Amino acid sequence: MPAKGRSVSRASDTSWTMLRILAGVGALLFSAFPLLYLIQVLYLIQGRFDLLGLLLGSTFGTAAVLCGWFALRGQFPESRARMIYSMLGGLIGGGISFAAGFVGPLIFAPNSNQGPLLGILFTGPIGFVVGVVLGTIVGFLRTERK
Repeated sequence: MPAKGRSVSRASDTSWTMLRILAGVGALLFSAFPLLYLIQVLYLIQGRFDLLGLLLGSTFGTAAVLCGWFALRGQFPESRARMIYSMLGGLIGGGISFAAGFVGPLIFAPNSNQGPLLGILFTGPIGFVVGVVLGTIVGFLRTERK
């Protein structure tokens, strides 16, 4: 007869497995846009530099890497701790830069009808990517193996 703790552990393992499967599917979905952008750049379909495509491609690529990281290494508590630092860095950095880009144009250029798009399309994604990179560095420094 299994102990109570053992049955709870199996339920917990099953939920982690389901989350990891969903993260793997998310990684595949998020990687579609960066791959499409890379194909356009490599085959010179566009013929010019596209800043918006680069920003959105790097944001979706970062989300794909985070989902893939959880799908492949989510069973290890040490790796999950590093992922938490990465996600917190991305959410904090993206949130602050989104708020600055969204509210800043409303304050400094109130007549501009496209001011909030700066936060949505430019500063938010840049802050998310930079926050994830910095959060990952902090996570690796704080959770060093002993």
